[in-house]
Amino acid sequence: MVPVWVEVLKKVYPALARHYNAVVGGSQVFYVTLGLAFPSKDIDIFIEAFNPMFLSRIIAEALGLGEERYEVFRKGDNVVFHFFVPVEVGVVSVEVMSRTHLGKISETPLFNEVVLVKRDCVEYWTLSLEAYAVLQATRPDGPRDVDVARFRLVKDRVDWERARRVASELGVRDKFETFYRLVCMT
Repeated sequence: MVPVWVEVLKKVYPALARHYNAVVGGSQVFYVTLGLAFPSKDIDIFIEAFNPMFLSRIIAEALGLGEERYEVFRKGDNVVFHFFVPVEVGVVSVEVMSRTHLGKISETPLFNEVVLVKRDCVEYWTLSLEAYAVLQATRPDGPRDVDVARFRLVKDRVDWERARRVASELGVRDKFETFYRLVCMT
């Protein structure tokens, strides 16, 4: 069974990409790059500069919604937008962030890790699996158990040397190595 967020992403992403340079992040990277749709309650997308009201309208129109429910807040220099999509059971949150915890994608080595992938007839600009591994390895609160478990499932499909190179360029190699050991050595 395909998680409900996949259908939301397939409708929302093309609409956003028509107006913004949108990059898929979060666990959706597994779906876009590998076709693995893990359970998730949100969809993570990076857009460096956006108008929240326009963003809300784009998403509502893409989903055919007459009512828009969203929130916007600033966390340091990161603008975070959540659009709440009603689904059969609960809600899926479309989360748009202006930057990663390591900086804006366009201003970091992550820019070289944005790839175009076609999945289920939709073209997505997404972070590479290796870039996503670096982001999860360097979370401010440390790697989460769920991320370690997910990467263990796909560890043979990750180019760990490429990820190591990205981590080195970002100056976070030590944190990355800890994550790598959790995923590959235990």
